[in-house]
Amino acid sequence: MGALQRAVEPVGAVLHAARRPASYAGQLREALSTVITAGMWPLGFTSSDLADVGRLEALPSTVETPVLLVHGYGANKSNWLFLRRYLEQAGFARVHAFDYNPLAADIPQLAQRCAERAEQLRGRLGVERIHIVGHSLGGVIARYAVQVLGLKGVAVCITIASPHGGVRLARYGSPLAALSPLASGLQLRPDSEVMTLLRYSARPLPTRFVAYYSNLDMIVPARRAMILEPELRATNILVKDHGHLSIVLSRRLAQSVVDQLGAAEGLPGYGSPVVGLPEPAQGCHPVAGSAVSRSTRATG
Repeated sequence: MGALQRAVEPVGAVLHAARRPASYAGQLREALSTVITAGMWPLGFTSSDLADVGRLEALPSTVETPVLLVHGYGANKSNWLFLRRYLEQAGFARVHAFDYNPLAADIPQLAQRCAERAEQLRGRLGVERIHIVGHSLGGVIARYAVQVLGLKGVAVCITIASPHGGVRLARYGSPLAALSPLASGLQLRPDSEVMTLLRYSARPLPTRFVAYYSNLDMIVPARRAMILEPELRATNILVKDHGHLSIVLSRRLAQSVVDQLGAAEGLPGYGSPVVGLPEPAQGCHPVAGSAVSRSTRATG
């Protein structure tokens, strides 16, 4: 595949989806979500360090397990205002957002800080388990912390529009990224050491992985947002007709995340967690074009 063809791949996918009338509404949602996200961005500068954990300790919570939120590249904790409300309404009062600067550290360093924050949360709250939810780069950071750094006690690791297959645009970097030799965005190239390590270090883990993707995401096309390594038995869930930013503001996404965590906690009315399909027996092969990991669709 030529360089030009690779560069226009996301545009081609969107043009293909544009044949459906529902796609136009999806693109409008993405445009509006960009404006909303920019407007909320100043709200994310309030404290998000461990001092905030003291507030969580004093809050009554139906669910003991805390939820750690990890935002995407260039964002901050304001991205989570919508999802956070859904989590709190479902009884997850112990929600903490981890803020970071992607220009000041690389992905392994950010993952180490994320893992340290998760350990500190578990220690301060006196619990054995934690759930992690990451959007875009935040999902890669969370996965790296669990899979590569061996972060323990993570019951469910949820990623939203995260480039598990890398991002082709990252090959060309950006003016800001070029200013920092540690810029994490450059490590999102499909052939980078970080992406390669994530592919080849996949193995069975006690953590359950759930990856959300969308058909209209021009930043991280659908298949690149899936976790396709069969060893991880990930559940890949389609949130249809949303873009890279509007997916975080999606009611379907928020309700599905709550459903996944509610089921993991055994809360009444949430049923059993959806798990990935087992690996095919030796000598058997999956149907061509299918992923061994479970793929489904968010509803509601």
